[in-house]
Amino acid sequence: MKSITDLLEARLQGLPVERHDPADGLPLQVVSYGVAEVKAALDVLLSTWVTLGKEVAEFESEWASWCGAREAVMVNSGSSANLVALAALVHTGALSPGDEVIVPAVAWSTSLFPVSQMGLIPVICDVDARNWCVSMDAVEAARTARTRGVVAVHLLGQPAPSRELVESGLVVLEDACAAPGARESGAGVGTLGGAGTFSFFFSHHISTIEGGMIITQDAAIADAARTLRAHGWIREMKTRDAVSSQHPDIDPRFLFESVGWNLRPTEIAGAFGRQQLKRLDPWLAQRRKNHAQWCELLEDLGDQVEVFPELDGTEHAAFAFPLLLTKTAGVSREAVMSHLQSRGIETRPVSGSNLSRQPAFSRIAGARVATELPVADEIHERGLFVGNSHAFHEGHGDLLSKALREVLRG
Repeated sequence: MKSITDLLEARLQGLPVERHDPADGLPLQVVSYGVAEVKAALDVLLSTWVTLGKEVAEFESEWASWCGAREAVMVNSGSSANLVALAALVHTGALSPGDEVIVPAVAWSTSLFPVSQMGLIPVICDVDARNWCVSMDAVEAARTARTRGVVAVHLLGQPAPSRELVESGLVVLEDACAAPGARESGAGVGTLGGAGTFSFFFSHHISTIEGGMIITQDAAIADAARTLRAHGWIREMKTRDAVSSQHPDIDPRFLFESVGWNLRPTEIAGAFGRQQLKRLDPWLAQRRKNHAQWCELLEDLGDQVEVFPELDGTEHAAFAFPLLLTKTAGVSREAVMSHLQSRGIETRPVSGSNLSRQPAFSRIAGARVATELPVADEIHERGLFVGNSHAFHEGHGDLLSKALREVLRG
């Protein structure tokens, strides 16, 4: 009789995909897990302890160490990480309801929505044309006497200037959901602000299927996140004994210290993440190599399409490969995307593009646009991205280059 490992190896042969064939196109992502992850998940199921427990705790510790952070708190998604991180900043008094928080116009929807959900006032600013991230110039143009914070989105893996933002006196939430391993001013993204967030969605650098993480150097913010992710109770707080001693009339097993949610991860997600983390360093190196090579390969098309090389002093996490058609490209974005799709190259518009142009923006209480948004509007109208992956290589760059030359040069 075959062992379970033998059966898994037979069923999952070739996974994770380590070298994708460009003859099969350029997809947005490839399968990133294999036998080790499935076996770890099965071990959790066989243990019968499937909710928040030691696997999650170990993954949190390993992720904090990998990032260079003091604390890490896992949740069930990157969006939940943004929500819980902002709630923890409010809970600990770093931010207060009514404070203005600057958010770049080009971001994911849940980089923006939790700001309002926490009673904070989102103020939309433009992004830097060099990397599509928030810049100090844009922040200063949007800043008022009520400004207390900023969401620094490391868009598509490109680092935002977190250190400069922190040094300006603002409370910084680093949305690094698409940027694990990116570095700015010598520091890993997520480690400089009050908190940093990451996503482990199925299409990201590594995956727990669904999952997210908050990192921080502040023990109080981490403890707040632990109670906020799990009903508001104190069970996972490192300071639970001290909190419990202040409320001797309440059973500590059901002592609620904050107004929380149930956003906990499962043990399966924790076990999955621990195996995925072992793969991350070489995968990041290949993504960065792809990004640099593809930028060089397309450099001569600069009159029609812009690419975005890694900036000095930064390391790009290369989540995806962004492109911006110039005003003089002579071809519409829709035509370019359609042609790339016909060549097996999947495309997407850039995140939510200019979020202030989304219909949901009118539903956000108090939100306002601080200034004109010319760069965000260009991205909204002429920006797109194609996938990048640890399993891609120069052959995928050749495929992309050929397809773009066909549609741009004719």
